Amino acid sequence: MGAVINVSMLNKDVLKKATAPVILCSFPNRVARLIEGGQYTPLNLNIRLAEELMKYPPEQRPRRANYEVMSIVSQCRAPTLLEDYEILFDPRYDIDAIKVFTELARRQKVVVKWCGRLNGNSLEYATPDYKDYQLFRMQDYDIICVI
Repeated sequence: MGAVINVSMLNKDVLKKATAPVILCSFPNRVARLIEGGQYTPLNLNIRLAEELMKYPPEQRPRRANYEVMSIVSQCRAPTLLEDYEILFDPRYDIDAIKVFTELARRQKVVVKWCGRLNGNSLEYATPDYKDYQLFRMQDYDIICVI
């Protein structure tokens, strides 16, 4: 299901028509200007989710994490730029980050500045040596990856 496009093909019309999250594996200055011109609002999930989870005792946080992520996401109404979301990969919370992005994209336009790497037809976060390593096969998600 996932589509891959070259960064040179990304323009304001592609962003405007996208119904899936746009995952930026490349972020040259031209793309930064496109995002800025599209008036995308940055959403820092790291801070927002940490603040919400601190309201619960440590043993309850893993059970509450996915609910709190969806609650935060549901409050977004403007086109959104996600740059700070590494907390989603914390293995204690068992959250599918790409699924979060697609859920958010159902409500508004979403662009994600990917903090991992593209490996063939998969998006990787971290390396296999780390506990927070995750691999997402693009064909399993309705996403647009920009390389």
